[in-house]
Amino acid sequence: MNNEIAFNWDRFDWQAFQKAQSILFNLVEKQGHRDIRLNFSNLKLVFPNGFVPLIVLAERYRYSHGVDFALVLPDEEVCRRYILDSNYAACLCPDGGHPITDKPNALHRFSDDTSLNELIDSQIHQVLERATYAQGVLQSFEWMLNEVAGNVLVHAGVDHGWMQVVVHPKTQHMAVVVADGGVGIPQTIRAAFPMQEHDEDAIAHALKEGITSRPDFGQGKGLTGTLQIVKINQGGRLSIHSQKGRVEWMNDRMEIKGDFPPFPGTFVDIQLNTAVPIEIERALWGDAPAYPFNDALYGKDTTIGVMRMQLADEAARFGNRLTGLRIRNKIENLLATAPNDVLEIDFSGVELIASSFADEVFGKLALMLGFVGFGSRIRFVNVNKFCRGIIDDVVQSRIIQSHVKK
Repeated sequence: MNNEIAFNWDRFDWQAFQKAQSILFNLVEKQGHRDIRLNFSNLKLVFPNGFVPLIVLAERYRYSHGVDFALVLPDEEVCRRYILDSNYAACLCPDGGHPITDKPNALHRFSDDTSLNELIDSQIHQVLERATYAQGVLQSFEWMLNEVAGNVLVHAGVDHGWMQVVVHPKTQHMAVVVADGGVGIPQTIRAAFPMQEHDEDAIAHALKEGITSRPDFGQGKGLTGTLQIVKINQGGRLSIHSQKGRVEWMNDRMEIKGDFPPFPGTFVDIQLNTAVPIEIERALWGDAPAYPFNDALYGKDTTIGVMRMQLADEAARFGNRLTGLRIRNKIENLLATAPNDVLEIDFSGVELIASSFADEVFGKLALMLGFVGFGSRIRFVNVNKFCRGIIDDVVQSRIIQSHVKK
């Protein structure tokens, strides 16, 4: 028997997920339904903290109860496209014929340290291109992503987890969600600290420095450091939902609550204000991250003081301002994360660039850095005569324009 859930609200966030979770709990665990159609035809807005936990829940019911889910996509075109491009449709209904994409802001699955490292590297590159960030935000982002996602492989007791990173340049906001359908934080913490009776108290205990259920694997600083980073990032938020517990840091206060129905695993939702600097050393008790941000991008064998960008790897063509904006964002972020380093841009394989592209990247960089700063921090190698002439022209035009305005 097919049972349809018609979601009549126009947005799907955490509150909407909790409503859907209660409906599914009643249909699957109490009434025994095994064929369920999720009708999102009225939906207009979708949020990661709604759909990602729904995917984890549906996966659990699929394997534990044999539930077969069908999906009705939204009527509204933008919302429907977002669900497809974010991989929500493909992950919610694996047999529905929806392709997996690698588009920015998409949800991804990881299953071991190799796939996790590759995923984190790809997310770092995508984040670099989406916006510019205040000092310390990118380093904090990388540190949290490694720590929180790494916990899934060590503690969850399942063969995979989920990760999504969403950047909103206009609102200067970043959302990071990591989820799994594993045993949950309360069970792992109670194995080492049996006095934590309630699930929410066990989660709160896990947020204390030095608390870990696996001292052979770590020092218990991952979740604690994540909380500290969020605390010093004005407007930052952290939500952790696991089994029957929920702990949230929001509006400069901590909320510790029970939750029902229980969430099958762990869901971590991190929200950062990308315009607010983060002193990561202060957040991490005076320690700098063990893995510098630029090492994750360009490897550890680069010359000290020099970052390298292979321009041909950044785009298929270099003929418009949108491509230029994406690459300039990346360059600005690299320069900000290593303020004393030189960026070497290798033009090998690039025979032609348009003036509009060159102006968007190099003209505006010259305007931002100044003529001396541009010359001292940007180095071109293997650039042909044509491309060099285009760059010289747009840089000179921007410098002249700046002097005229002054």
